[in-house]
Amino acid sequence: MSVSKKEKIKTFCYQCVAGPDLMEVEVENGVATRIESLYGIQDAHPGGGRVCVKAFGLVQKTYNPDRLKGPLKRTNPKKGRDEDPGFVEISWDEALNTIAKKIKSIQGDGLVDKSGYPKIAASFGGGGTPTQYMGTFPALLSALGKVDLGFGAGQGVKCYHSEHLYGELWHRAFIVAPDTPRVNYILSCGHNGDAATGVAGIWRHADARDRGMKRVQVEPHLSVTGAVSAEWIPIKPKTDAAFLYGVINSILCERNWRDVCDTAFLSEDTNSPYLVGPNGYYLRDPDSKKPLIFDLGDNTAKVFDEQITDAAMTGDYVVSGIEVGADDQIWEHDKIEVKTAFQILIEHITPYTPNWASKECDIPETQIRKVADDFLSNACIGQTVTIEGQELPYRPVAVLLGKTVNNGWGGYNCCWARTLL
Repeated sequence: MSVSKKEKIKTFCYQCVAGPDLMEVEVENGVATRIESLYGIQDAHPGGGRVCVKAFGLVQKTYNPDRLKGPLKRTNPKKGRDEDPGFVEISWDEALNTIAKKIKSIQGDGLVDKSGYPKIAASFGGGGTPTQYMGTFPALLSALGKVDLGFGAGQGVKCYHSEHLYGELWHRAFIVAPDTPRVNYILSCGHNGDAATGVAGIWRHADARDRGMKRVQVEPHLSVTGAVSAEWIPIKPKTDAAFLYGVINSILCERNWRDVCDTAFLSEDTNSPYLVGPNGYYLRDPDSKKPLIFDLGDNTAKVFDEQITDAAMTGDYVVSGIEVGADDQIWEHDKIEVKTAFQILIEHITPYTPNWASKECDIPETQIRKVADDFLSNACIGQTVTIEGQELPYRPVAVLLGKTVNNGWGGYNCCWARTLL
């Protein structure tokens, strides 16, 4: 009679960016049969040693009878919705030799094209999983030379979500997550966090709700996140941008923005007071090419880093200067009428009233105004918080965007509106 051999092996799950979840796998005669949490490391792991349900599915995933067991080769070169790709299974030797032959051929001609872009791109299919966790294959590709490791699968430089692209462009950071332990108000547009942020995320949001954090979930259907939120606002699909524009309009145009906005931050740390020329670029000093600000105290335009007593936030001013275009094209202007960037913002957002937004997104305008009121009342303008010895502005509010909201039609507008809020 054979004796069953059982052992437990410690490992981790990193199928998404919510990981890694540390876990223990029970193996019987070389076959994984069970996955368990590591409760013994509660104090050393953000998830308290717990493992999310995605990890528990790894046993089924590993032994799925319909899983791919070898490489596939496409036999039909035609592509299209109604085309059968004609995949056939081939040996590993044939697959590896085919890939190696193609790479050597490209190496012979050069790894980059005439524009300097890589001819080889690699996608590993591990959404959000860093290449550091994928063995030596990424190292091989890196050793080859210039290879695109960010081919839209999430394991590279970015995941190609709009909020990542624009966040990197605008802030040199993604800015897609709230400071959950401190946040008091979250406006969530389609962000199904309680189904997608893993153990640590769900646990932290539950703790935040327990201490009084309010989350308003805006989405067409009632998700599990909406079900545990303080408020669910049904919305017409893909009209989140209109809703957010209505909120911004209520803040900037239906009240005195100087009373509710962080005017010191806008004036000193953003481009709000920068003067904008007729071509849409900053008006700059001809010598230093630095952006100009109109100082109301001296009634004159100065470069942004001079001593400015009272920077104009709104209004039109007659100023001389130059504009520098995207391709270094220069326009010279002598005593032309220009506006501040913040004035242009006000004029841009003025048509998008809560009444307009209500008709676009099927949300009552009174509810849109209430969201604006709640956002402002929780923003704590003027207050500060000390974190690790540094005194910082206290802003316990956040806006989250789901992936179907920040991508596709209206994605840019939603990312812009969230950033502006």
